Amino acid sequence: MRGFLAGLFDVLGVGGGVSRTVPSTCPSQVPGRKVQSGGRQRRVYGPDRIGIVGFSDRGVVLAKPADPFDPQLLAYSQKLHEQVGGLTNLADGLRQAVRLLEELPLGIWRRIWLLSDGYPNVEVGKIDTVVEQAKGAGVRVCAIGFGDQFDEALLRRISQASGGRFVSVQSLRALTEALVRATGGHVGRNRRRHPSETAVLAIDLSGSMAQSMEGKTKVAVVEEAVLQLLHYKQKCWS
Repeated sequence: MRGFLAGLFDVLGVGGGVSRTVPSTCPSQVPGRKVQSGGRQRRVYGPDRIGIVGFSDRGVVLAKPADPFDPQLLAYSQKLHEQVGGLTNLADGLRQAVRLLEELPLGIWRRIWLLSDGYPNVEVGKIDTVVEQAKGAGVRVCAIGFGDQFDEALLRRISQASGGRFVSVQSLRALTEALVRATGGHVGRNRRRHPSETAVLAIDLSGSMAQSMEGKTKVAVVEEAVLQLLHYKQKCWS
């Protein structure tokens, strides 16, 4: 896997600007979730979908889950900077993401990737309740600590409580790697047997995301990483 990812970033050229080049193969996913139907179990197969929730003073659904070719999803992934400002209501960001995933049919893998660069300061006492709601809905919350001033203890607790995992990143390269590894698809002859997954990116858009990182704002780094992810997923399903 490490060899694959090294080659991936050589092809993507994530060090400078946004590239539309994507790898020719994608990593495998975990087996599909089974569904009860007429006394028998079945799995739901199909392409992956991605949604975006932003949160500052409150959580806002920016793009409902859609395939990576969806024009609205692509457009909103590059307009995150327009939403930056305010406090950090991580609880409501998670809440909105869970609501999106609760609407899905049974049998589809449900995952939230929570990205935060700081400490929540609104509805802090409700975070654990929302995480329990996610767990009850079969949603795994994976957390990405972005930069060097995030609440690592909280993000680790959130991910562990819901069966997810925690990743710390300090660069565009590392963020892109984390997202690609997390939402890798499966292409080729087995496409029709690919277990469907819907992932919602819950992205911190509080005022601190306007701070500098790698010669640009933090939110600009996130926009580039999300676009790389969408181009990667397009390749997986083209």
